[in-house]
Amino acid sequence: MFKPKSVKQYNPDDEIVIGAVKALERKYGIDCLIESFSIIKKKYSDKKLKLLLIGGGSLEQHFKTMLKEFDIIDSAEITGQIPFNKVADYHNQLSIAVYVSTVESFGVSVLESMACEKPVIVSNVGGLPEVVENDVTGLIVNQNDTESLSSAIERLILNKDLREKFGKAGRERVNKGFNWNESVNTMIKIYSSISDNRREVK
Repeated sequence: MFKPKSVKQYNPDDEIVIGAVKALERKYGIDCLIESFSIIKKKYSDKKLKLLLIGGGSLEQHFKTMLKEFDIIDSAEITGQIPFNKVADYHNQLSIAVYVSTVESFGVSVLESMACEKPVIVSNVGGLPEVVENDVTGLIVNQNDTESLSSAIERLILNKDLREKFGKAGRERVNKGFNWNESVNTMIKIYSSISDNRREVK
C-alpha cells in the first residue's frame, strides 16, 4: 500500500511540499514545524513552498491560529482527519516529511513516508533514530530546536538530488529492515526459542 506513486494534487516539480502525517497534538512537535516553515518561507519567498499538515486532533484550531500569527496561512493547509485508505496518497503529496516528536515510541508514519520514497527529517527521540539513518535516509535534528529543523529543511529544499537520494535509500531501508513477513517470522522464531527454553528448564 505504501509505495511511490504520482498524486496530481500538487506538482512536485513546481512546488515543494513540506509536512507530516500525524495527529495534531503537542507531543508531535507540530508547533516547531510551523515556526521552522515560517522562517524558511520568509527566507525563500521566491520559492513555491507549502506546509501540509495531514491529520486532525485536539490542537487543530490552535495550529490554525499559529499559521495566521506567522502569516503563512496562504501557504499552508490542515486536512483534518482523513480515511486510512487515503493515507498513502497524502504521503505521496509530500516532498519532505517532517516528524519532530518530543515523545515517540517507534514512528510508523516515518516508515510509511520512507516506503513512499520521501526524504524524512526526524527528532532524536525514542525509536526515531533507529528508523532513520542520519545523512543516508534522512536527517536527525534535536527535539524542540527550531534552528536545527530550519537548517535541515533548508538543506533539502535547496537540493533536489539529495531529496531523491534520501528517498530511494529510505525505501530500500524499509524493504530490507522492516518487511512485515520477515518481522513476523523473526517474532515467531523468538517466541519459539523462549518456549523451547522454558521446556528445557522444566
